[in-house]
Amino acid sequence: MIVVSDNSALSALAEIGLLDLLPRLFGQVVIPEAVRSESGHAGAPQRLRDWIAAPPEWLHIVPDPDHNLLETLCLGPGEAAAITLAWENRRDSLLILDEKRGRQVAEALGLQKTGLLGIIAEAAERRWLDFDETLGRLVQTGFHIREPLIEAVRKRLHP
Repeated sequence: MIVVSDNSALSALAEIGLLDLLPRLFGQVVIPEAVRSESGHAGAPQRLRDWIAAPPEWLHIVPDPDHNLLETLCLGPGEAAAITLAWENRRDSLLILDEKRGRQVAEALGLQKTGLLGIIAEAAERRWLDFDETLGRLVQTGFHIREPLIEAVRKRLHP
């Protein structure tokens, strides 16, 4: 399986010091060049910029697709490239992204996807972290997750 990530999850995981969850859960993660560029941008969190300046072995940075899907025209370059890359590998891909418009496009394309909350929930199920404590740290960074979604995950974790 090819796991393709957009910038949002990388940024949030960097801010709370949990980028190591990605190789533990997925082995290798692929990002297009546009996502690498966003991760190294001056406006990105310093932890993310430091991390992407010397990427780990499990992170594979690939060229952007020659042409992004028309469905992604309303999205930023990193998100569009990540969705297109996942689409090109759709039979065997998982897309990590969080922005609402991007998730809607991915869903309309039938792509298998997860987001930051899904990653944290999976790690909590494996008892690698405390869900509520990690969620609290995430919220302190300004990352917004809708309360009904949080409650649905809590119910799944604590039936």
